[in-house]
Amino acid sequence: MNENWDFLIAEFRRLGGIADNVTQKEGEYGRGIFSVDPNLKVRIFTPSKLLVNKDHIYLEDNKLRIKKDKQYNQEIRNFFNFYQDNFSWGFGGQETTELFEKGLSLFNPKLRELLKKYALVDLEERHKGNWNNIIKEQFLSSRVFKFKNSKVVVPIVELVNHKVRSLPFISSEKGISTPNFPSVNGELRHSYGNMSPLSRFFYQGFFSEESMVFSIPFSINLKNIGKNIVCKGSVLQNDYLKIDRFENEIILDGLPIADLNHPRLPYDYFDQILRKIGDLKISQDLLFKIFQLNLSIRDEIINESKLLNNDVSNILIKIMKYEKKLIKSHN
Repeated sequence: MNENWDFLIAEFRRLGGIADNVTQKEGEYGRGIFSVDPNLKVRIFTPSKLLVNKDHIYLEDNKLRIKKDKQYNQEIRNFFNFYQDNFSWGFGGQETTELFEKGLSLFNPKLRELLKKYALVDLEERHKGNWNNIIKEQFLSSRVFKFKNSKVVVPIVELVNHKVRSLPFISSEKGISTPNFPSVNGELRHSYGNMSPLSRFFYQGFFSEESMVFSIPFSINLKNIGKNIVCKGSVLQNDYLKIDRFENEIILDGLPIADLNHPRLPYDYFDQILRKIGDLKISQDLLFKIFQLNLSIRDEIINESKLLNNDVSNILIKIMKYEKKLIKSHN
């Protein structure tokens, strides 16, 4: 392992990468990146020449390889192959992804229906096609970074584990870097970006105590004004408020219903909605009704998940209970 790591880092540096004071080993959150000397600063920088577009990767003899018709020189292909075989896909990445997807595939029809309707995750569609390609796609999708409007694999940087309420990675024209860490005694961790706990679970396959929860999709009839208020159930990436109004409907992209860092956010956001709608008399009690609807659907998902009782369904239960706890703290 140490010989492989030393060779990888030597090649990485030769090709323009920076890997200062770091090593890979097992920790509390599985394999991660740790400082070698706790008194020195740490940094990883992956230059753009080593970033590989997700769509340029395929399976060859069940190994991840760069498609032959794509323009990458041989030394970059050799580096990518060694990295994937010894530190990523071939070093537990494929196995972990497959165990997660097999766990999802065992969900019963009622649970699948609930997740499709309320979590916007269609497991039938997700698992359609060749199984090996499904695992490859899920593995890559869970690890890619956005760079210049493309989704790319970022060797070495992608080995750093996620931590809520931590510094984000840094993207520039030249490549992608870990945050400007001070000296670190132990494991390096950074933020993969904002996401709800449920979205993190389906996107990257683990439970994380994310700070925000968003509403499930719903349509509630407001009899006093003769309109339906509809929420699409999207996870919002910023505080931009978008409302579409039609003759019989008011449509929201998404609705935050809990924020650990800003407990007033659900109420303030809902107040903004009411002010933007303006001429309609909508009661504040509607938000309480939305809270209760979200809690009841999460209870349904928990009850169905308990019938299966495998590792993946148990993580889903844990996530639903965590989201319920956050919602109730504002309810």
